Amino acid sequence: MTLETTLNEIVELSRAELHIVRKRAEEKTPAREHGNDFHEMQRSADRLDHLAHVLRKLHDEEFGSGWRHASAQD
Repeated sequence: MTLETTLNEIVELSRAELHIVRKRAEEKTPAREHGNDFHEMQRSADRLDHLAHVLRKLHDEEFGSGWRHASAQD
């Protein structure tokens, strides 16, 4: 995966999850009461977590070692 592809996919998944979160907030119901929405959020969260790891590796390849400040302990 390239940096551009990864970032684009992160943005798309984030927008999808944000849409569900906003919908739940409008309806004032917890995620578990939205069967399909809840599962969509789980899939998005899982994929986003995976992509975050991919993005971290891509950044390390791009910038080398020793560049991290805020996320050095992660």
